Amino acid sequence: MNTRRMMTLLLCACLGLTVSGAAADTLPALKDVYAGRFDIGTAAPRSAFTDIQLMKLMKEQFSILTPENELKPDSVLDVAGSQKLIRETGDETSVAVRFDAANGLLRFASNNGLKVHGHTLLWHNQTPVTFFHEGYDSKKPMVTRDVMLGRMENYIKGVMEYMQENYPGVVVSWDVLNEAIDDGTGKLRNSNWLKVIGEDYPSYAFAFARKYAEEGTLLYYNDYNTAYAGKRKGIISLLKTLMPEGNIDGYGFQMHHKSGEPSMDMITKSVEEIAALSLKLRVSELDVGISAKSEISLQKQAEKYAAVMKLMLRFSDQTEAVQVWGIKDDMSWRNKEFPLLFDAARNPKPAFFAVADPEGFQ
Repeated sequence: MNTRRMMTLLLCACLGLTVSGAAADTLPALKDVYAGRFDIGTAAPRSAFTDIQLMKLMKEQFSILTPENELKPDSVLDVAGSQKLIRETGDETSVAVRFDAANGLLRFASNNGLKVHGHTLLWHNQTPVTFFHEGYDSKKPMVTRDVMLGRMENYIKGVMEYMQENYPGVVVSWDVLNEAIDDGTGKLRNSNWLKVIGEDYPSYAFAFARKYAEEGTLLYYNDYNTAYAGKRKGIISLLKTLMPEGNIDGYGFQMHHKSGEPSMDMITKSVEEIAALSLKLRVSELDVGISAKSEISLQKQAEKYAAVMKLMLRFSDQTEAVQVWGIKDDMSWRNKEFPLLFDAARNPKPAFFAVADPEGFQ
C-alpha cells in the first residue's frame, strides 16, 4: 500500500469516517504480513457468524480464531445431560458435553481454512458450581477427589473426542488451564479445583489433555498480569512444576493493557523471562485501551500495538500466534476504551497499520 493511501485511511479512521469498499480492498492482510513467522488472529463471539461483513473481514485478515466464551465450561458442560447419565449408570464421574454455541465458529474455520485455538478447558470462572457436587446438585456435598479427577478426565476426553470426530485438524492448540494463579499471593488460586482435588490438579489437567488431544495439538497455560513481577513469579513457579512432565507446550500472555500501562519495559521483561524457559509463546488476548477517541490517543494506542508486535517478532522462533481479543471496538468487553484494530464501523484504525508494519509505523 502506498503512503498516501495509508495516511488517507488513517485519517478516515481517526475522524470516524466510513472507508469505502475500494479503499478497504487495499488493506494489507495481516495473515499474509506474518506468514512464515506466526499466526495472527482474533477472538470472535457466536454472533459474529451471522454477520456476512464480519465473516469476510475475519477470512481476509486472520489465520486463527478463538471463541470468546463458546468453549468455556459453562457453554460446554451439559449439566442436565450429566445428571441423566448418572441416573442411568450410577457413575458419579459421568460427564455430558455439548457444542451448540461453538459450532458456528468451528464450521466457519473448517470451511475457510482457518485454525482454531481452544479456550479454555479448566477455569475457576464460568464453570457451573454443580460440576463439583454430587449428582451435579449444588445442594448436595462436594464430590471426593477421585470422583472429581474422573469428571475432569471425562470432560476433557469428551471435548477432545468431539473435536477429532467433527473438526479434525482444526483446533491446533488449547488453553488447558486459565488464570490459576492468585494475584495477591502468587500461589494457586483458592478455586473449587484446588479445594476438591488439591495442588496437583494442574498436572492432571495437562496429563489428560495430552492423553486425549489430537496428535500435534499444542497445550498452553494462560494468564494475565504477567508484566507484574509478583504475579509473574507465581506463574513461572507453576510452569516449572508442569514442564518436567512434558505435557505443557507453552504460555499464553493475556495482554489486556492500556496505552500507558504497563510500560513496555515491564512487558518486555515478562516475555524475556517466560521465553527463557524455552516454552512456546502466544499473545492470547491482546487489546490496548485508551481514555478517549482522539487523534493523540489513537496514535499512542497504535504505538503500543507496534511495540508489542516488534517484541514478539524478536521471539518469532518461539511464538505461535498473536491474537487480538475482539474484532471491532463496539464488540469488545472493553468497548468504552476503544481497544481494538477496527472501529465500530469496521474502519481500520491507526493500530491496524501499526500491526501491519510495526517497524515502519511512525
